Amino acid sequence: MNTQVSIKKLAETHLMEAAQEFQKCMQCGKCRSVCPVFKEIGNELYVARGKNKLAEKLVSGDLQITEKVKHAINECLNCKTCSANCPAGVSPEHVVLRLRWYVTTQEGLGFFKALIFRQLVWRKWPITIGAMLIGVAQRALFGIGPKNPVRYLFPLFGFSKRRYFPTMALRSAQSQYPEVIPAKNGPTKKRIGYFTGCAGNLIYTNVAKSVVDILTGYGYEVVIPKKQKCNGTPVLANGDYDGAKMLMEHNFNLFQQYDLDAIVVACSSCGMALKKEIKVFIEDSPELKKFTEKVYDIHEFIENNIEIKPEELGTLPYKVSYHDPCHMVRGQGIAEQPRKLLKMIPGVDFHEMKDSAVCCGSAGSYCITHYDTAIKINNHKVKNIQAADVDYVATGCPTCVMHIQDNLLQQESPEKMRFVVEMLADSLRAAKTI
Repeated sequence: MNTQVSIKKLAETHLMEAAQEFQKCMQCGKCRSVCPVFKEIGNELYVARGKNKLAEKLVSGDLQITEKVKHAINECLNCKTCSANCPAGVSPEHVVLRLRWYVTTQEGLGFFKALIFRQLVWRKWPITIGAMLIGVAQRALFGIGPKNPVRYLFPLFGFSKRRYFPTMALRSAQSQYPEVIPAKNGPTKKRIGYFTGCAGNLIYTNVAKSVVDILTGYGYEVVIPKKQKCNGTPVLANGDYDGAKMLMEHNFNLFQQYDLDAIVVACSSCGMALKKEIKVFIEDSPELKKFTEKVYDIHEFIENNIEIKPEELGTLPYKVSYHDPCHMVRGQGIAEQPRKLLKMIPGVDFHEMKDSAVCCGSAGSYCITHYDTAIKINNHKVKNIQAADVDYVATGCPTCVMHIQDNLLQQESPEKMRFVVEMLADSLRAAKTI
């Protein structure tokens, strides 16, 4: 009985918090002109104004949870474009997230989400082992190119045979380092915690190597807590409030155990989770404020704390553009720092692409659950990349890299995706600085 009362109270809390937002909506329709999903689908239910109206009807009791309602709620990238452009100051993504949490309190997570979020993600080791086994299979079966006959099996699993997936690492980044990595040169300046994120740990391990090499090369001791888990954003976005809370609390308590001067992340969603979203789940306190103030995106940290001299950089003769991840540019207000790092590299010919801050359609699990729409959104990004006439597109979000690279390969476009911190590390290595 107490559990039922608690769930009911939580559900009511979610709806009331949604109400605080949608009641500010003027119904002006500005969101229609900027929403990437609405531009492709054109359904009023899928734009912020429509979702605000759905929320109003759910709060009043005039509308019940139906499949159509759930579908509309899930048609959102959480790209924050509507929030950034709303003249009334509404944050529609907060309405959407709370509606998703509300649905979960009413209907439960369902078997597969409960399995993934409460078991596989929480326990961590199944994901780590699974990623390694997938990496072995990819190298043995899938890595032969677009004419690989194995691709004809993809439709059996709901994937297009043209689809490209990132190659999983054979060894996780965390397994390649001790928990504490000493500074390489001179006395230790500061002790820096590194939140690797799932993608940095299991797929893009060269990002982790680049972060560690740059920080230790410039006199910082790096701490990679082995027990860190998912930042909680994917769980949060799928309506699992309790699962996200468990992960947020775990990471907060874990990093509190180390005497750290700062915590760096090289993933836009991880940064937003540890800086901002964590405040939804952990009670406000001096400890929480101290924690969030320690969190830096890696570009932000380098720009603010590391003086890189021109002679310490080697030449990279590439034409490069930059894609702004939503959770970095709108979620954290970081836009100029990555560009400054790219432009300081000798040989880099920087080209600003059109609509660089427009969402690429990845949105974490959205490009898995809504792939057709995600690719339509991404087609605009690829067109702008091609028009920029560059060799590489740099960014700071793993899911953006996955999604854009997938579409570039499908269109047989020669541009490649890279991480800014990777390119900076390559330049420093070329000059033998790190």
